[in-house]
Amino acid sequence: SWVEEFYANALGYAEDDYTSTVHGVKISYAPDVIDALFGFRQADYCWASQQRFCTHTDQ
Repeated sequence: SWVEEFYANALGYAEDDYTSTVHGVKISYAPDVIDALFGFRQADYCWASQQRFCTHTDQ
């Protein structure tokens, strides 16, 4: 399956550059690429991250 091919080509390298290939197509799964693809905001703007941070600090 394409999922097996993705993982087989993505894992096991000493230096992970967050890329894999499926059917000869190079796919990036770098965090910034995923964030841009789904329109995620940076953690600084994430309400849940801010709440988690405040819970574990005196701020």
